[in-house]
Amino acid sequence: MPSKLTLKQGEAKTIKFTARDAAGAAVDLSAATLLLGVKKVVTDTSYVFSHLDADFDKTNAANGIVTVDLIDDDTDQEEWVYLGELKCTWDAGTVINKSATFYLNIINAITT
Repeated sequence: MPSKLTLKQGEAKTIKFTARDAAGAAVDLSAATLLLGVKKVVTDTSYVFSHLDADFDKTNAANGIVTVDLIDDDTDQEEWVYLGELKCTWDAGTVINKSATFYLNIINAITT
């Protein structure tokens, strides 16, 4: 998982997430429901943009690797260092929620 990602305003990009446990072993994400949410600040109650489970490519999820495509509208935001969060939820009788936070630095697309 990226800890800090820098993108230009309006830049489309595929982000790859790799989930590992404390021992470094891959976490199987194939049965997890995923959500990518991006906020301006941690106290915001809504996301600037988000992607639901169906938006993720889970081809390699059993090995802990998933990708999601950010479109130009996602990153067409003001310059800021946003907080991104990947939430993973498993439901096997008991719901287990895990999340990881990263920084998304959106910079000006035009320099003068």
